[in-house]
Amino acid sequence: MFKAVKQNQLVYAYGLGLIGVVCFAATLPLTTIALNDFSPTLITMLRAVIAASAALVWILMSQSSRPAQHEIKPLLVSGCGLIFGFPLAMAIGLQSVPSYHGAVVLGVLPLMTAVLSVLVHGYRARLGFWLCALAGASLVIVFTLREQGGSVSWADLWLILAALMASSGYVIAGDLAKRRPGPWVICWSLVLLSPIALVGTLMVWPDFFWARPDSSLLSVLALGLFSMFFGFFAWNSGLALGGIAEVGQVQLLQLFLTLLWGSILIGEVVTWDVWVFALLVALTVYIGRKLA
Repeated sequence: MFKAVKQNQLVYAYGLGLIGVVCFAATLPLTTIALNDFSPTLITMLRAVIAASAALVWILMSQSSRPAQHEIKPLLVSGCGLIFGFPLAMAIGLQSVPSYHGAVVLGVLPLMTAVLSVLVHGYRARLGFWLCALAGASLVIVFTLREQGGSVSWADLWLILAALMASSGYVIAGDLAKRRPGPWVICWSLVLLSPIALVGTLMVWPDFFWARPDSSLLSVLALGLFSMFFGFFAWNSGLALGGIAEVGQVQLLQLFLTLLWGSILIGEVVTWDVWVFALLVALTVYIGRKLA
């Protein structure tokens, strides 16, 4: 009976992890849609305001405990990377390249997070891990050079910066999540940084905002509610319930789901060679995380 309960719990954890990944995977195509009518800064700030509103509701309904004094700094630092740095740098990059391109470049994000975690915490990683990290970086470089006619564009540099911002935030938030429930970390980061998001939104608020196409308005709403709030909520809950080693493997699907979302939402045509690069990047991430 105990074994059956444990199996059911793991299935539930995988389900939550998959829901989170599906939400994350839609981020790039949704951002591409929103960029048709809004600036990267407005998209970044407004999605944070929307997500913070949902986070505040969760905090009040769950009667969540307040952060201790020593927890406020890591909440703010990780939030700056995940809530502001990553979305802004990603949106700037996506102004010049299609979402499938961004998906492949950002596909090394899980491996980059593992590398930063090893460096920050001083773990002794095996040689195979570093070889996988090098292989993943090499694949991204080859892909960008191939796509951009032999040169690395500013868009690619912005996307790499976005990956660095996100991976740094994940490492810091991960330390907090060891002591706190998964949703607690992202919700309190959002609420603590909400004044900056609100002021930033008001500073770049455009004229005739509500006259913009419904597709752009709904994309920003979805980015706030699903990509930034519900996605993190489900993902962190799944990790807490089933463990990083097991549920974390679901993240390997994110790259392929992003390509699929791009095809569904904005009609992007993904050629077979892009799928090959995506598969190779996913393999390096999988092997690298096994060897970390």
